[in-house]
Amino acid sequence: MQRLTGSGLRSLSSFLHKLYELRTHDEFTTHLVQSLPSITEGEFTSYNEFVAGSPKVTYKSDQLPYCPNPSHYAKVLEYHLHEHPVVTHFLQTKDKLAYTFSDFLPTREFQETALHNEFYKPLKMSFLLFMGLRVGKRMLSISRHRDDKEFPDSAKTAFNAIHPHIEQALANSLAVTRMQSELDAIHKAFDSGQQGVIVVTGQERIRFSNACAQRLLKDYGLQTRSASDLLPGHLRDWLRHLRKIVAGCDDVPAAVRPLVIKGESGRLIIRRIPQESYDVLILEEQRTTPSYDRFRCFGLSEREIEVLGWAARGKTNPEIGLILKISRRTVHKHLEHVYLKLGVENRMAAVALIGDLTSS
Repeated sequence: MQRLTGSGLRSLSSFLHKLYELRTHDEFTTHLVQSLPSITEGEFTSYNEFVAGSPKVTYKSDQLPYCPNPSHYAKVLEYHLHEHPVVTHFLQTKDKLAYTFSDFLPTREFQETALHNEFYKPLKMSFLLFMGLRVGKRMLSISRHRDDKEFPDSAKTAFNAIHPHIEQALANSLAVTRMQSELDAIHKAFDSGQQGVIVVTGQERIRFSNACAQRLLKDYGLQTRSASDLLPGHLRDWLRHLRKIVAGCDDVPAAVRPLVIKGESGRLIIRRIPQESYDVLILEEQRTTPSYDRFRCFGLSEREIEVLGWAARGKTNPEIGLILKISRRTVHKHLEHVYLKLGVENRMAAVALIGDLTSS
């Protein structure tokens, strides 16, 4: 394999430096297509990406000047793909090296195939430099095209040199995309108030928490002392564990499952979004029993709704008192107020009304 010249090495070094800048998946693929001409000859670049089990296909090119009917030529390529020596070799062997048509067939012989005459020749791209990659469930093909002459060995050398870096940069971009998606979820959570948001410092202290997060921590028994800004112990242990995993990983860490805490009325799902000097925790409740928030329209207070909810789950007054840390007499008083506001006479009637309203 031909070695790169000093100029080629400098171009390659600059290419790799820019390749590792953090980008989303869409930004990364666009940058890759636009930057490959800086290290290889050719007239234009094409990028194809497939995900196993998904119908979605990512296709990008820096230019397609000779393609008046893309859908037609896509069908032609699919029909004659079995004749494609480079793609067939990659699919059969998973070989990561860069190849041209002439590595498998003499140029004259390839130019006699239907694939060349019905696809490559009309599009004026008779010569191809191809590289295939597999990253997880993703399969990629990256190609440079030209119509005047064969690609030199130095172009294959450059492609082979960047192969592992493209794999890593792609993995980075997928991580950034996931992060961006989660950050978008944070903004939506702030806007809608439907999710809890907690910002935690590196010392595991709560810098900020919205009202929804405070309510969920309380509902699932995770609240701390009123004067303390420390994260609850269970969450601190979980967060420390995640930080150790990341600190001990030299590569891009695998996706971490959220923390799931089961409660009386459902389960609390907590996801971590690490930032440079702090962490953002997203709290989301999935209820397995009905929400009683609709009873606010009857004028019930927050405490009365809590007492009503526990009564509907079959808890006795002493049990409700223990759960809510109030006396049984206070529970009884709250229920009296509930009956009055709901227009019912007793506990059984209140529970029956709850059943009717939550099932409607």
